[in-house]
Amino acid sequence: MGSGALPLWIAGLLGAGGVGVLRHAWSLPQRSPGWNAAGWLAIAAAVVVAWGHSGAWGVSVAALVTTTAAFVALGVAGATAPRGRAASSNRRAGMLPQPGEPRHLARRLGTFAIVMPLGFAVALLLGLATRGLGMALGWGEANANVAALFVVPLGWAVLATVLLMQTRRMQLLTMAGCAILCAPLMLTGWGS
Repeated sequence: MGSGALPLWIAGLLGAGGVGVLRHAWSLPQRSPGWNAAGWLAIAAAVVVAWGHSGAWGVSVAALVTTTAAFVALGVAGATAPRGRAASSNRRAGMLPQPGEPRHLARRLGTFAIVMPLGFAVALLLGLATRGLGMALGWGEANANVAALFVVPLGWAVLATVLLMQTRRMQLLTMAGCAILCAPLMLTGWGS
């Protein structure tokens, strides 16, 4: 690679370095907000540098290096981790009710309906909003489309996780309702 690829090398090193810093932060006996912030900022800087040099393609190259570094770090940690002392529990807490207890199927189906199809719809709207924003900022159609295709599965995974962590149904609906505020962007076709 020529000297024109130097920013991509820097982005890759920032991403891999960020993974290393996060691995160090998570191995400490107590949480360290400073080390965590430094690791995530290095990864964010990798994205910014890669985007500035090569757009979505640069981000994908930097993400590949960062993901590979994370895979290697987790592999080493898994291979060198001491064996657990306590046997894992055989109990399945909260998965199914005990015999004779109500199954709450309607509640479970309602949660599924909110998290999966509604979560996907919200993620799709976020992706379309990202595309619209990209087009408005002059990213070009290809980069805006790639950004939207990146945001949809990532947004869906994050939303599903956040929604499933809510303890009350009203929190679940409020979170989904707040995220769906991107609907006007899709309905008006802003940025397309």
